[in-house]
Amino acid sequence: MPPPPSKNPTARPRTGQQPATGTRPRRTGVAPAAKPSSKLICSAGPASGQEFPLSGDEVTIGRAADATVSVPDTSVSRKHALLRKTEDGWAISDLGSGNGTMVNGEQVPEERPLANDDVITLGDSEFQFVDGAGGGAAVADSTLAPAPRRPPVRTSRAGGSNGTGRSRPVRTSRSSEDPAVAAKKRRRLFIVAGSSLAVLMALFVGYKAIVKKREAAVALVEAQRDAQRKELTTAFQEAKNLTKEGKWVEAKTRLEQIAEFDPKFEAKSIATYLDRANTEIPNEQALEEAKQALTSDQLGKGAAALARVKNTMMEKRVTELKELLEQKLGDKVIDARKRLSASPRDLAAMEQVKGMAEDILAARPEDRDAPDIKKQAEDNINRIKNPNLPPPTPETPHLEVMARFRNGDLSGAMSLAQACASKNAQCRALEAQMKEFDSKSKNLENLSSAELRNLYNLDKKIAGGQSSDLSKQIRTRLATVFYKEASNAKTVRDWVSAIQKAQVVLEVDPGHPGASTIIQEARSQAHDIYLRGYQLRETSPDEAARLFKEVIMMTPPEDTDHQKAKSRLEELQRQ
Repeated sequence: MPPPPSKNPTARPRTGQQPATGTRPRRTGVAPAAKPSSKLICSAGPASGQEFPLSGDEVTIGRAADATVSVPDTSVSRKHALLRKTEDGWAISDLGSGNGTMVNGEQVPEERPLANDDVITLGDSEFQFVDGAGGGAAVADSTLAPAPRRPPVRTSRAGGSNGTGRSRPVRTSRSSEDPAVAAKKRRRLFIVAGSSLAVLMALFVGYKAIVKKREAAVALVEAQRDAQRKELTTAFQEAKNLTKEGKWVEAKTRLEQIAEFDPKFEAKSIATYLDRANTEIPNEQALEEAKQALTSDQLGKGAAALARVKNTMMEKRVTELKELLEQKLGDKVIDARKRLSASPRDLAAMEQVKGMAEDILAARPEDRDAPDIKKQAEDNINRIKNPNLPPPTPETPHLEVMARFRNGDLSGAMSLAQACASKNAQCRALEAQMKEFDSKSKNLENLSSAELRNLYNLDKKIAGGQSSDLSKQIRTRLATVFYKEASNAKTVRDWVSAIQKAQVVLEVDPGHPGASTIIQEARSQAHDIYLRGYQLRETSPDEAARLFKEVIMMTPPEDTDHQKAKSRLEELQRQ
C-alpha cells in the first residue's frame, strides 16, 4: 500500500525566480599598506644592530643625549652630522666633527645627497641608510566563504497515493536490525578506531622527535653563523684601524680574507675600502721610499718619491716628510758652502760639493744657492785639473754686503746688494735672501720649529757662516721651541731625539742650563746602554751591536763611551 502524501510537498519555484545556487556572491577589497619610512641601521660600533627611523625634516647624529640619533661612541662628536630632508630625499652634512664624516669611504666636505644602502662612517661607528621612498601598497583580496549547502533529502521513487507524482522522504527504522550483529559492528568499529588512534599517536611522537631534531640543527647553524659574523665584524674593525694607521697593505690583505670567506658580509663597505686601498698602497710605498731616501741624505730621490703621492688620506705623514726635506735642504746648502771655502784645492772635496749642489737642485730646482755653489765647485775642479790657468780676477762686492748684514745693518746691506746685483751674481743672491729673511723674521710666532731653524740657517748663510746681530730674537725663539721638544722627547725616553734637539738649543744658546742637563742625562743613559751592550757582546752579538750603535748616536765623537762603543762595534763586525 503506498505511503500517505507528504504534508510539506516540495514548493515549485515561481515564474521568473532564479533557483538557489547554495553559494553567496564573492566580495573583493584592497587594503592599503603603510608606506615604509627611511631609517639608519647601525652596522658597526657600540650601537651595532640598532635601527633608527628618520622622522621630521632634520635629524642630528652624535654622542650627545639630546641628539636625534644618540650613539654612545667616544670617537663620535657630540653633534657630529646632520641629515636633512630635501625635495629629492635625504642629504647629509658634517657639523665640524673631530673625526669627520664619510659616505662610502669618501670624506663629506659639504652637504651631499644619500642613496639607498649608502654606508655612513662616523669615527668607529657605521650606519647603513635605508631609503623608504619607494614603498608600495599591499593589496588584500578577501572572499566571503560560501554558505553551506543543505544535504539533499532522499525521497521515494514512487508517486503518492493521491496521484500528484510528488516524492516523499523515505523513513527507515533500526528496530528490524539484529542486536548481536549491531554489537559486533560496534566492537569492530572500536578496534579499528583504537588501532587508528595508536598509529596516529605513534606518528605524532615521531613527528615531534623529528621537529625537535630539526630545531636543534637549525639552532646550531644559527649559533655558528652568529659566531662567524662576530669574527668577521672584529676582523673588519681591525682592517679599518689599520687604514687609520696608514698600513694599507696589511688592511687590504685582511679585507680580501674577509671577502673570500664570506662574499656577502658588508659587501659594499668592503668593496669601498678595497678601492681606497688600491689607491693608498702606491702612496704608502712612495712615502716609505721618501723616508728611506731622506734618511740616506738622497734629497732628490726623496723629493721625487713625495711627488708621486696623490689623492691620499695620509696627509700628516706627507707634511712631516716635506718638513724634513726642507730642513735637510737648508743644512745641505750650509754644509756645501763650508766645504767650498774649507777645501777649494781638494779635488775629491770639490767633486763632492758639486754632487751636493746637483742633489739640492734635483729636490728643489728653483733653489737660489745651489747653482752658484755648483759653478764655484766646477771652477775649482777645472783649476785643480788645469793648474796653469791664470787666477780669476776677484770680484768681492758681496763681502761688504755680508759684513754690513753681520753687523746688524739690514738696510745698508740691502742697498749695497741692489747696487752690485746687476754685475755680481752673489749680490743678487744676497738681495733675495735678505728679502726672505726680513719677511719671515716679522712672523716668528707662527713659524714651526723646522721653519725657525731654516731661518736661523739663512741668517748664518747671509752673514758668511756665523750668526748676525739681527738673529737675536730668532735664536731666543728657536731655543725655547727646541728645548720644549727636547724635554718632551726625554720624557718618553727618546734619547736620540732629545740629544738632537738639545744640541740645536746649545748651538744658538751655548750656556742654556736645561739643554746642558739633558745632554748630561743622555750621556749617563748612553753609559748604561754601553754597559748592557758590553755584557751581551758574547751571548747576543746582534743585540750588543744595536746597543753600541745607539750609544754612538747619543754621544759626541770625543766622548769616551762613544769611542768605546765604536771600537766594540768594529770588533763585532769583524767576527
